[in-house]
Amino acid sequence: MFQNNPLLSQLKEKIQQDIPKRQGIVKATDKGYGFLETDKGKRFFIPPNEMKKVLHGDRITAFIRENGDKSTAEPQQLKHSETQEFVAKLSMQQNKITIKPNNALLKGFFKIQGGQKLTQLGYQDGDWVTVKLIKHALEAGNGFLVEVIEKVADASDPFAYRLITVATHKLPNKAPEFNHPWQVIDPELPREDLTKLPFFTIDGINTQDMDDALYIEKSDNGWFLTVAISDPSAYVPEDSDMDAEAKRRGFTLYLPNFNVPMLPRDLSDSLCSLKEGEKRATLCCKIEINTDGEIVGEAQFFAAWMKSHYRLNYSDVSDYLESENENGTHWKPNRQLSDQLTTLSEASLKRLAWRTENNVVFKSQPDYTLKLNNRGEVYEILCEPRRTANRLVEESMIAANICAGQFLAKHKQQGVFNTHSGFASDRLKKAVELLAQFNIESDAETLGTLSGYTKMRQQTALLHNCYLDHRLRKLLAYADTKNKPEAHFTMGVDYYATWTSPIRKYGDLLNHRLIKSVLLGKNDVHISDDIGVLLNEARKSQRLAERDVNNLLYSQYLKEQEQSNWRYKAEIFDIIKAGVRVRIQENGATFFIPSSLLCSDAKDSKQITCDRELGKVMVAEQTELQLGDVIDVILNNVKLETGQLIGRLADPIIIPE
Repeated sequence: MFQNNPLLSQLKEKIQQDIPKRQGIVKATDKGYGFLETDKGKRFFIPPNEMKKVLHGDRITAFIRENGDKSTAEPQQLKHSETQEFVAKLSMQQNKITIKPNNALLKGFFKIQGGQKLTQLGYQDGDWVTVKLIKHALEAGNGFLVEVIEKVADASDPFAYRLITVATHKLPNKAPEFNHPWQVIDPELPREDLTKLPFFTIDGINTQDMDDALYIEKSDNGWFLTVAISDPSAYVPEDSDMDAEAKRRGFTLYLPNFNVPMLPRDLSDSLCSLKEGEKRATLCCKIEINTDGEIVGEAQFFAAWMKSHYRLNYSDVSDYLESENENGTHWKPNRQLSDQLTTLSEASLKRLAWRTENNVVFKSQPDYTLKLNNRGEVYEILCEPRRTANRLVEESMIAANICAGQFLAKHKQQGVFNTHSGFASDRLKKAVELLAQFNIESDAETLGTLSGYTKMRQQTALLHNCYLDHRLRKLLAYADTKNKPEAHFTMGVDYYATWTSPIRKYGDLLNHRLIKSVLLGKNDVHISDDIGVLLNEARKSQRLAERDVNNLLYSQYLKEQEQSNWRYKAEIFDIIKAGVRVRIQENGATFFIPSSLLCSDAKDSKQITCDRELGKVMVAEQTELQLGDVIDVILNNVKLETGQLIGRLADPIIIPE
């Protein structure tokens, strides 16, 4: 009787027209409910039953239902879904085939098109797969229709998490492969023969893709440092398929005990790796450094053939240079190498002192190495402070990259430049006000210049105030990559263009081509305007993958410490409205301490204010904690599904009665 009733349809349409609608982005939570965030910054609650119709990140139109003083959003129309493909785990039980998305925020009823054929195709229970969204629940009306398009990892693979992570972030999981005759493609480029000079490399013990070697000699006014960098641009043709693949990848991906190279392994780990005793094509930079540690004049760039005479590692070199007793170290270099290392150490110390006085130098942070067993589990985490050998290499590479920035700015006015504009323009006033609290006078106009910013950083460095350093860092603009020369404020230099890692960074490979075009007097290399966007996006995806893998491994490793009352020393590096983020000093893990676990009784947490703007935790306007504080924390619980580590204060904040 009521079917196809035009009056009923008109009434329904009239009712819907009277209900307010809003458009926005769906933000899911791991608890099943979510929120609609409008473009104007308003948030409307989406209950769990309505969240089954949408996915995290969807742009939708929703009815806004009023219920007293509460408003809820009822999804009505899909505008766009960010989720086109995602990684999920197959469940194949009793002829029932379902999937569970790897992303805990993707919840809903998923129907698999052609699911019954998966067994015949070799899929098994617990396998990880990539699925494609075919029809959305708001369009289909009864769940989400998906199709399995490929297997990511077998259920039995102990290292499946690597493959799952790279697939989730749409990254390659193996080295590129090209059938290519490995011949030098730029024979017209003159190459000096430096094979007799005792160049040496310093890398990690297990490093295969060695791309930098060093040689130093004293001069009347200081030192001449020659930095030799492997030259894959001698083998990778511009605009070739191999070049396009390297550009798509952007970087070599490094995960614990695992890497996915940007270039074929024949190049990255063999022909272009500066292996001991092997003749290699390189691009070199000869830098004059005076006795004060200042770079003198314009560096000399040239192509060369060189041979690494010594393969060294950070640990041996540091032990040797840091040992007061020559008999106290297991490894000892011969006289030739000893002279090279001690000379480079002297030059590096002077160079660091000069940069501290004239540029910007940040406090070095330790490296954390996760050691894995054959089951893919962490059995040890090494905290490795930056030592003497690290300083030798870092100062040499920084000097070489500064020289490349100056060289490209002068001769080409283009390149791949690492840039940083200092404080964000809309935060300059806040920076001035913050600095005034520490008796550092400045103004927005001065702080907006490289010289003004550099002077300010030199002043703040003398205070050794971690709280101020953290506050200033949160006022900075984002670092950027550009194809035109611009300053790098946070290093305190006019130009900075990296070229020292062309095996693992596509931007460095491009800079090699530009430098060589200057040497050849050609103008045939052009850096596209969008190179910065491409490289920034590639690096962002890799960092997310690194974060996800580390979160998983840390959570598995620390699970047994849950509720153990073991006290960790940790530094507060972020404060948000919901709580505090800290980094554990002994292993590099990140804990989140919600405000309810900052005090003994969760009921008292309402009296605690976590002020993100000030970077402080306060009770009745009294500062209890602040950014940069080193505190004792305890692991409270581990959320394995999300890799989140929840901590609590070992010495809770006392709330006055």
